[in-house]
Amino acid sequence: MTVLYTILFFVSTIFLFGVVHVLLRERLLQYQDLDLREDLSEIFTIYQRKGVAGLRTLVAAEIREEGPENYFFRLMDPAGRLILQEGSSRFSRLPWPEGYPSEPRFFLFRLPDGLRVRGVLFRVGPYRAEMAVPLRFNRHLLREVHRAFLWAGGLALFLSIPLGFWLSRRSLRQITEMEKVTREIMENRDFSRRIPLSGRKDEADRLAQTLNRMLETLEIYLRELRQIFDNLAHDFKNLLAHLRLLAERALERTGPEREELIVSILYESDRFLHLLNTLLDISEAETGLLKLNRERFPVAELLEEIRQIFELLAGEKGLRFEIHYPPRELYLAGDRARLLRALFNLVDNAFKYTPPGGRVILKTEKEEEWIKITVEDTGPGLSPEERSRIFERFYTGKRGARGRGLGLALVKAYIEAHGGEVKAISKPGHGTAFEIRLPGGEK
Repeated sequence: MTVLYTILFFVSTIFLFGVVHVLLRERLLQYQDLDLREDLSEIFTIYQRKGVAGLRTLVAAEIREEGPENYFFRLMDPAGRLILQEGSSRFSRLPWPEGYPSEPRFFLFRLPDGLRVRGVLFRVGPYRAEMAVPLRFNRHLLREVHRAFLWAGGLALFLSIPLGFWLSRRSLRQITEMEKVTREIMENRDFSRRIPLSGRKDEADRLAQTLNRMLETLEIYLRELRQIFDNLAHDFKNLLAHLRLLAERALERTGPEREELIVSILYESDRFLHLLNTLLDISEAETGLLKLNRERFPVAELLEEIRQIFELLAGEKGLRFEIHYPPRELYLAGDRARLLRALFNLVDNAFKYTPPGGRVILKTEKEEEWIKITVEDTGPGLSPEERSRIFERFYTGKRGARGRGLGLALVKAYIEAHGGEVKAISKPGHGTAFEIRLPGGEK
């Protein structure tokens, strides 16, 4: 990090030096051009008043003031004959272009020794005039600026090494602390540890906050996972113990009694496989690995299958089961069997908690590009805590629910695997409504 900071500073200094050099050089050249334009104005005025003799006097005065090495002037007639030349002879060998420009033209020349020369080609009456001045002052000033930059840059570079070391230590201190805490978490499996914040509210602090939130989430997930494993272990242990007991009894019995025990063993085995398949389906759906057998089918057919399953049960329980079919044909595109099972679980759940004389309503409607399916009941409703956890695996609520708490978790997994969403709307004492929203299957 120290080397990186030093290199970054060095590159930035060189870039800044280049920008200042270019800007200063151009600005000095602009000031020089302003002086030359003033000289041009004076030359035109003198020529109009006194002709070539006046120009000779003016140029001689400039030579005396600036020195022969710092001023050059040449005047030629249309035939190319030299009329007037003053100043250093080496300026006469500059690569002046041919012609008589209507407006003054400025040129930048460079002598073999590296000296830059600003030249002006212009017309005075019928004559061609050339004027040049060396940019010695510009070169001296730029050289002083370069020297100042070298000294300042060298000093700054020297200071940047300890400063870069301090900055890198300061910026990496919290990263080092993060590495230390994460290593301790891996070694001790203690997800209750948190990374301390510096209080500066900088990027490192925000990263530490994000990691702390992640650790908090992991701690919750691990706690729930332990609970899930405990529940699974308890369920599996009971199921396997019951299967073993039935198998032992079947070995001791003969005839019809043995056959009944074997049937019970098969039934319990199916329950065990159903539990495993449900857990696998939920896990695959939540991780995006669930393979869906998609097809396009009318929503009304799904509702009709639910009606056939629950119509007789509604009469036995003394419930009013109402199905509101959509006013026009609506289609879904998805795994028909899994969507039917999700809807079956919601309606079955409503039947469980609706007392005799109550109502269970199943209805479908179109919402823009979505199909909304709602299952309502007139049961006791859900508390806010139950509503927030109702779709968690193995959560059975506070109402003494039968089962293992996987039905609604499976509903959520199936619906979200289809790109939809499901939510519970409920108040204690006012029943519960489960809303499913799925993408429409219209072509």
